[in-house]
Amino acid sequence: MRLGFVLLAVLSVSCGAPPQDPPADQRPDLLLLVSDDQGVVLGCYGAEGVETPRLDAVARGARRFTRAYAPSAVCTPSRSSIYTGLMPARHGANGFGPIADGIPVWGDLLGEAGYRTGLIGKVGAKPLRRFPFDFLSRSGRADEGARSLQWHVDQLDAFLEEDDGRPWALVVNFRDSHWPFPTDGAPYGEGSPPPHDPARVDVPGALVDTPAVRAELARFHDGLRRMDATVGAMLDRLNQDEGTDDLVGFFTSDNGPPFPFAKTTLYEAGIHMPLVAFGRGVEPGVDDHLISLTDLLPTFLDLAGAAPRPGAFDGRSLVPLLEGGDPADWRAFVFGTHDAHRVEPAVPSRSVRFGDWKYIRTWGEGLRFENAVMLTSDTWSEMVRAAAGGDVEVAERVRRLQSRPAEELFDLGQDPQELVNLAGAPAAAEALAEGRRLVNESDLISAPGR
Repeated sequence: MRLGFVLLAVLSVSCGAPPQDPPADQRPDLLLLVSDDQGVVLGCYGAEGVETPRLDAVARGARRFTRAYAPSAVCTPSRSSIYTGLMPARHGANGFGPIADGIPVWGDLLGEAGYRTGLIGKVGAKPLRRFPFDFLSRSGRADEGARSLQWHVDQLDAFLEEDDGRPWALVVNFRDSHWPFPTDGAPYGEGSPPPHDPARVDVPGALVDTPAVRAELARFHDGLRRMDATVGAMLDRLNQDEGTDDLVGFFTSDNGPPFPFAKTTLYEAGIHMPLVAFGRGVEPGVDDHLISLTDLLPTFLDLAGAAPRPGAFDGRSLVPLLEGGDPADWRAFVFGTHDAHRVEPAVPSRSVRFGDWKYIRTWGEGLRFENAVMLTSDTWSEMVRAAAGGDVEVAERVRRLQSRPAEELFDLGQDPQELVNLAGAPAAAEALAEGRRLVNESDLISAPGR
C-alpha cells in the first residue's frame, strides 16, 4: 500500500441490494511548516546553544533528512520553488521577481486533487494573485501577529473551523528568525524562558568570535525558540482537534540565516536546510539522500493521490523515502542558485553538491559582492572592524566574501564549514572537473555565459 493513499475500491451492488454510501476519503491531511531564514540551526541537527525542544522531540519520532537543500539562497525564488516544484531558472522568479506566466502552482494543483488548501503567515512569492488558497491569513513583516504564538494558533482554529469534508493541505510560514531579531528574549506567553545566554552560543567558524557577534546570534536563537514553541502549540492544537493519525507533516526552512556566508550565498549555511517528516506511514529514522525543496510539491501531490507525470517538475516525490526505501535511481547531485538580493550589482553564482563535494561557480570578475545582510548585520560590522584592525585571517574572509572567487570547491566530509577552497589543489582536480561539468551541462540552473 502506498503511504498515505488508499485506493478506493468500486463497490459492486448486487441486483436488488440497497445502494451503499460512498467510502470516506481516507487520504491524509497535509501540513508544511516553513521557518524563515533559519537553515539547519536546530538542536536535532547538532546546533549547540540553541533551544528548540519541541522540534527536537518531533524529530526523534520522525524521518530526518540530513542533506536537504534549498534551490536558492533567498526567500522569493526558494519559496516559489516550493510552490511550483521547479528550479528558479524554470519558474522565473529569480531575485524578488514574479513567477512566469502559465506555471502551475501549489494551490491550484492540490485543489484539483480534491484538497482544501490554506496558508498562514508569509506568502513570499509573487504575484499574490497567482497563488490561490481556499484559506489565506497573510501576515506582513510589521503586523502585530507576525511573530505571535497565539495569532498562529488562532488562525489555525479559523482554518479548521472551515472544514467542508475534504482533506486539507496547509502551509504555515513563520517569520520569527528573520531580521530584525528580537531584543526582549522573544517571550511567547506564561512560562517563557529567559533569553539565550551569549556565552553559550556556538559561533560558526566563518565568523568572528566577539561579544557583539555572540549577542546577535543569541537574539537570533531567541527568535528560533519562539518559532519552535509556536510549532509545538499548533501541533498540540491539531492533536486536540482530531489527532494527527491522519496527518503527514514536514518542517523545513526557505534559506539560511541572515549572517555573513549564509543567506544570499551558496555556502552550506545559505542553502543546507532542515527537513523533518512525520505522521501517518512515515518510517522514523535518519535519511542521507540528496533532497531539493522542489521535491515538496510532487510529494504532496503523490500523497494526495495525484502523482505527477514524469517531467512535470524538477523535483520528485519523496514518498518512497518516507517509507524507508532506497531507490536505485535517486539523484546523485543537487543544485543551488543565486542572482541578487536587493543590492546591485548582481553577482550570480551556481552550486552543485555531489557526494561529499560542493562546487560553486561565481560570475563576478571585477564586481564587489554586496547583499542586504551586510547592511544590517552586527556580525558583518564586527568582521569589517576586525579586518581593519589588523586581523589577517578575518581580513581574508572579508575579502573572500566581497570579491568572490570564480571557483570554489569544498570537501564537506573534511571541511563542513567550507573554510578551505580546494579549487586549485592538484589532489582535488578530478572533483573540480566534475563540478564544472555538472554546472556547465545542466539545464536546471541557467548558468550565465552558456
